[in-house]
Amino acid sequence: MDAAEPRFVVVAKLSDLPDGGFIRAMLDHHALVLARSGGTVYAFQRTCPHEKADLAQGRIEAGRLICPRHLASFDLIDGQVSRGWKLDALRLYPVRIEGDDIAVDGEAVRQNPPGGDRKVWDLTAR
Repeated sequence: MDAAEPRFVVVAKLSDLPDGGFIRAMLDHHALVLARSGGTVYAFQRTCPHEKADLAQGRIEAGRLICPRHLASFDLIDGQVSRGWKLDALRLYPVRIEGDDIAVDGEAVRQNPPGGDRKVWDLTAR
């Protein structure tokens, strides 16, 4: 393997992920969600950057992941949150389909983990 090539790790079976479906997965103790929409498989952090809702309970509409708790949506290409919300972007990870295997870029997960840097909210700032 080339040193610059991402290291993909098999985390689930494609046959277990129906179109429109979600699967919870773990990679190196990091909680992820896999979602399938229109033949594309996405991998992203399991909890919402806002109130930590389980995003495996969300839904996908028009290329956006809808949070099940507060209905903000995240673009599944770049992770950006819908207008009006001041949240961190959704952490997305590269996916490869290898036969029936769904593989996620493990190095990308390790370098940009789903939990990110823990922050204390400053509610006094305007």
